[in-house]
Amino acid sequence: MEILGQVGREIDTLSGRSFHAARRTTSTFEPNGLLFVDVPDLRIGSMDPMDGPWAIPDPVNPEIAAVLQVASLPLPAPTAAPVADALWIAGQLLAEASRKGWLSRDFVLRGLGMVDPEPRMEIMRRAMDPAVRFSIPILGVAVGGWWIQISRRLIWVTSETEDEGRLLELLLDEEVTGSEPIPLVATEPMLIMAPTTRQPAEWAFAARVWTEGVQQSANRPWAKIAKAIHGHGIPTVTLDPASTPSEIACQLILKGYWHGYIGSDEPALANALAIAYRQQVERIKRETRAPNLMSAAATLLEQLVRPGFDPAQGAEAARRYVRRKANIAIKEHRKREAPDRYPWTQVGISERRYYKLLPQFAQKVNGRYDIDQAEVVARMKAHLDRVDNAREVRALALDLLRSRGFGEAAARKWLQRHPPEDAVNARPRSPRSP
Repeated sequence: MEILGQVGREIDTLSGRSFHAARRTTSTFEPNGLLFVDVPDLRIGSMDPMDGPWAIPDPVNPEIAAVLQVASLPLPAPTAAPVADALWIAGQLLAEASRKGWLSRDFVLRGLGMVDPEPRMEIMRRAMDPAVRFSIPILGVAVGGWWIQISRRLIWVTSETEDEGRLLELLLDEEVTGSEPIPLVATEPMLIMAPTTRQPAEWAFAARVWTEGVQQSANRPWAKIAKAIHGHGIPTVTLDPASTPSEIACQLILKGYWHGYIGSDEPALANALAIAYRQQVERIKRETRAPNLMSAAATLLEQLVRPGFDPAQGAEAARRYVRRKANIAIKEHRKREAPDRYPWTQVGISERRYYKLLPQFAQKVNGRYDIDQAEVVARMKAHLDRVDNAREVRALALDLLRSRGFGEAAARKWLQRHPPEDAVNARPRSPRSP
């Protein structure tokens, strides 16, 4: 039970959701000037009728809302930029906020320190109430027909504080207080964006932001849970001081693609890869002799169609993931262009089967197979020919036995006990007399 509980908490943290059963709760939102707040999976139509706030349906799962609009939008824009372009703009704004230190704990503490003592105590008192969702504004701007905001939520952790699967950062630790830490925390930064063409908004995108200070160290088989996390979780963008604005924006677009907010036919996907990972794309263009960078970026995108890196491993894991996929794209091209240079194509089998058979014909030395490729290919061909010949002889023997009156099961059982060559003289047993 302890192990299952630990696994459940990890899944909640990776997905940003706690997957509670349906229930009714009462919450008080204090957005402090923001237009949107995040909510823990509000079912559409479950709110009491009122003129605002408005639950914004999730585009991927329209039955629930992860975003609540709590104030009227600015003057509606006649048109809005495409979703992928808006994600690129949001990524650039996120990178600028990170560069200026707005996503850090110090920024939150400075903001609280600028408040007079009496209002500050009132803020603390409000944060202690588990029903109050107190938001700290970081950024809010209207651009390209979209409203884009970044915020954090202030929580005073008590025994009544509910775990929503979010990462928490302690604000007042021993270094700040000089004594015991105070259980005042801020949730991970939350990016929310929505088009401003209609009131209320008809579409909203929310993503969590994990910075270098809030990463987890985890050793898990990510490939086995990636589809579930990307299918049912809230997107998570990871960044560190080495992340460039283009990398952050590209990662945001990829997360929007993996989570189903944009389709694979979106031109901005290849554009983002060409800009953010220009070195890898240029290498693909050079090695594959692609006509232009966009074609090379499309080749790299083919390797990124499935959910990729574990966000708990940080931003560097995202960069390694893209570099590895670029190497794979180049190797796949080389295999198609010069198939005879690879031993498995000479044998006429897949690369996977070749390496499964290789231990029968070679031994590892210092972790690598020490082989004479020509000799191994010849021996493996002879082995596969024998296997194919035996399979063909067995199939012919099976047909012969069935033609002489053997049933299917009886013929297979006979071949388990006799060589296939003896089928020439085999006859079925005569029925037993009663």
